[in-house]
Amino acid sequence: MTALQVYRDDGPLARWAERRLGTPADEHPLAWIVPPLLRAVEYGCVITLTAFADRDAMPACFAFLGVLAFHHYDTVYRLRQQHIAPPAWVQAVGGGWEVRILLVCALAIAGVLELGLLAATVALALIYVTESTRSWVVYGRDEHPRAPEDEQEIENAE
Repeated sequence: MTALQVYRDDGPLARWAERRLGTPADEHPLAWIVPPLLRAVEYGCVITLTAFADRDAMPACFAFLGVLAFHHYDTVYRLRQQHIAPPAWVQAVGGGWEVRILLVCALAIAGVLELGLLAATVALALIYVTESTRSWVVYGRDEHPRAPEDEQEIENAE
């Protein structure tokens, strides 16, 4: 799995569609723009669906998006610093962007959007934060050379 595939946070439906289409999406010169576009689509859909279905659920919506933002931020920095992706089971439990959008649609149709978003927020937060903390604690136990943070440090090191 490539870094772009991990950043995309595809769920089972998106992976199935990619296999069916046989499209090597990571080979396109603009493939780097797909992950941020998917974040915008996912977050925008969740906010829009919540605003139309149940305005009182907006706090739960933003809590849900906060947990997702934490997961996406953790994924980016885990790849950058630890050079590993989150475990496959974390991705499977998270469902991927398309499954989460479908989940919000189903909750809105069922009329339990606020309660469903709160339950999903708590469940995903427990999974994402616990696994992330474990990963960073294990990584922190080992000695790793500190990477230079800017060009000035790189020049001074030489």
